[in-house]
Amino acid sequence: MKSRILQILTRWTERTEMVLERERKRLKVGKSGELDRSFKTRVLTVSQDLFESQIDFLLRGRFVDMGAGRGRKIESQAGNRALLEEKSGRKPKKWYSRAYYGRLNDLQGVLGYQLMESAIQSIKGPLESK
Repeated sequence: MKSRILQILTRWTERTEMVLERERKRLKVGKSGELDRSFKTRVLTVSQDLFESQIDFLLRGRFVDMGAGRGRKIESQAGNRALLEEKSGRKPKKWYSRAYYGRLNDLQGVLGYQLMESAIQSIKGPLESK
């Protein structure tokens, strides 16, 4: 069962990386390409019963996700006034949050199903052998 969980987590991590890359391209996030080059994923076995999926990238890649980053200058009084008077074009491009948390729900569903199947088989196995 542990190797099956590791396999599921590895496939989930690979698929999540693809989904996040697709979202970055769709929303045109990362004009310089630095964000794409900094993106790294790995799956680790922390202990006998604990596995971990890590997704690393430049922290400033989240700024676009939060609605900050390239756009208008807000350092001056005139810039602040203009920003407050009209609607800002700085809406978050949720390339990370929305896609990642959706993928977490998928992982919970798959792992929940696998654990349920494993529990059923551990009960059925001894009963069927009698």
